[in-house]
Amino acid sequence: MLHLQVSDTFVLPSRRSRRSRRTAYQGTRLPDWVWGLGLGVIVLLAVGGYFLITNVAGGGGGSTCDKALPALGISDTSAQAFIQEDADLGKVIDMLNRGDKNAAESAFYGPVHNFTHNVDPPVRLKNEQLAKDLCQAVLKIEDDLAFNASTQQASASLQRVRDLLRDAAGALGYPRPG
Repeated sequence: MLHLQVSDTFVLPSRRSRRSRRTAYQGTRLPDWVWGLGLGVIVLLAVGGYFLITNVAGGGGGSTCDKALPALGISDTSAQAFIQEDADLGKVIDMLNRGDKNAAESAFYGPVHNFTHNVDPPVRLKNEQLAKDLCQAVLKIEDDLAFNASTQQASASLQRVRDLLRDAAGALGYPRPG
């Protein structure tokens, strides 16, 4: 005879409890295509963000300088204003050459910086390539000052702006400063 003890019995879960657990689990699990779509969106955002940052913060270049720089305040763009701008840029360059980047940055941002933006439209009407070159040089010095380039690098960038502004004065029919 076979004797069964209570501890030897097997308890099988009901189909209902198994089904309810499985349904609950599958209800919270996202399909693979959703994960793939989400990953694709993340990759697109990363790539798009990279290109946005390199075009805006990295000096712009082509597409950024296809249009005139936005106006900043009001600037006189007469022959006398070009002479004054040249002298002011010379002072800022001297500050950089002495290693005083903070003073140079303070002296640059204001009327000196505004002039570099505000002269773009009239120069663009006379010589579009010169205006684009000036735009790129202005964006470069802005980056140099904002992202802690060496004083030598910032000084060279500012000298490039100064040279292009001298050419711009000539393009507008004014005597070349300096």
